[in-house]
Amino acid sequence: MNMPSSGKPTQDDLQRLAVRLQPKILRLFQRHEVSRETAELLLTAALTRLLYRWDRVRDRERWLLSALRKGLAASREAISKGAQG
Repeated sequence: MNMPSSGKPTQDDLQRLAVRLQPKILRLFQRHEVSRETAELLLTAALTRLLYRWDRVRDRERWLLSALRKGLAASREAISKGAQG
């Protein structure tokens, strides 16, 4: 993937990454029965974090999928705590 000289991704860079990973991302969200709204929030948050780490992340695909899994785990934990208290 070509990076701009600033080391920051363009909107196209982020979009290409998301499109390339779309089947894996969809499967992940379907497996966890995530609503469309939650999926959009998780994806936006992960892409935003990646934007700030872009030049330090070697495997961006792996990083993004890992960030989404962590976001899902945090979501489930928050829901679980809310149901308990």
